[in-house]
Amino acid sequence: MILLLLTLLFLAPPVPGGASATAEAERLAEEALRLEATDRPAAIQRAHRALALTSEFVPTAFVSAGRKGEVVEDEFQAARDGYRRHRARLYEALGALLARGGKPLAGSRYLARAFLLDATPDRGLLLARAQIALGRGREALATVQRAIAGLVSLRPEATAVIAEAVDVAGLPSAQAEIDRGRLQATLGDAAALRDGPLELPSELRLSTSPVFRLGDAAINLIYVAEASCRSCSADLAELRRLVPEGVRVLMLPAVDDQDVALRQVLALYRYPWPLLLGRGLARRLALEERQALVVGRGGWTMAVLKAPFGPPLASTLAALGRSDVEETIPRARWNGRPVDRDPLPPPPALLPEGLAPGEDEPAPPDFTAAVGAYGGGRMAEALRAFEVLEAKGDGWLLSPEARLNRALCMAGLGQRDAARRILLRTGDGRFPEAIDRALEAIAARTR
Repeated sequence: MILLLLTLLFLAPPVPGGASATAEAERLAEEALRLEATDRPAAIQRAHRALALTSEFVPTAFVSAGRKGEVVEDEFQAARDGYRRHRARLYEALGALLARGGKPLAGSRYLARAFLLDATPDRGLLLARAQIALGRGREALATVQRAIAGLVSLRPEATAVIAEAVDVAGLPSAQAEIDRGRLQATLGDAAALRDGPLELPSELRLSTSPVFRLGDAAINLIYVAEASCRSCSADLAELRRLVPEGVRVLMLPAVDDQDVALRQVLALYRYPWPLLLGRGLARRLALEERQALVVGRGGWTMAVLKAPFGPPLASTLAALGRSDVEETIPRARWNGRPVDRDPLPPPPALLPEGLAPGEDEPAPPDFTAAVGAYGGGRMAEALRAFEVLEAKGDGWLLSPEARLNRALCMAGLGQRDAARRILLRTGDGRFPEAIDRALEAIAARTR
């Protein structure tokens, strides 16, 4: 069935323009951005024209059809990927113009689609700035974290956007959020990340000193040794190999008053690391045997790793050794509350009727009325309503989702060939699986 659909798509009647329309759309988008400084309304109008020009997916504008019109799935996927990159440039141009022109909500919708289609760092920063303007600090931070995932070195523009997002969200540290993003991208599930501040009992002391101050070292590593110390030798040898100079290593017995074996191993191999002494400290820190707690930024960034430590520990220490933001922690605009790590709500899901919703909640009354008309079998009324919503140009109901809804209405009116053509030419939406299901349903009804 998939191969049949792909072949139909390549053999469907050609759309006028093809590759030339693609080039013209990109030229119009670039022209719109240049025009922004002198005539923003005209620039926005031109960007809308660019986006409308290639709203139909023409695979042969991005790859050549196979011999005698044959096509394989790899060629189709390459064509769709090329189309999505092309469309991302057009969505980005319009979204940036709207956001900079005082319409951050509309701009954020187009920029979010550009970022979905082709998630480049620059697009992430553009989207995050629009989200900051809307007061959506957590969303902006999540966007930037995704945009910079895997990057070791950050541009000043990225750190500035992160700092703004952190302040809007009321978080305590921009650097801690950068640390978290780096560690999540590098380590995945190999480390459990914790938010600060680290609260320690005042009576803590070291075996070598009557006092303990967290700030005496930029990075502290607390290793929890099992009472028997059966694995101590291997773990401590690995720590000596992996931990660079400047990181303070502290030993913590898992059980109070059962540190004789640990002390013997430390003395035998001449490890210079002191014991961290405090009643019930391992339990209070929620640490288990053979775990290491790495503490940086004065207790505002923490990661828990399990032995054997290997590359995850080296990556953690390297990340905490970097400094990207000059700040006093906590920041002045911290709200004083624990950091909210609850997942952000996802974009609106496909409706039970198979209709595509807009980009965010709540849905406007006109959309609710259109869904009601569709459910009541008033297909012509629903079709007109979806067309009006798309034509508003505010980005709530973008072209791909509007096309899906229009196709379903047309199929309900018996115009199945026209509906199929619309679906076959849609390639930049949030619901590609829904497009496939609708095509299969129309084909089944036709048979």
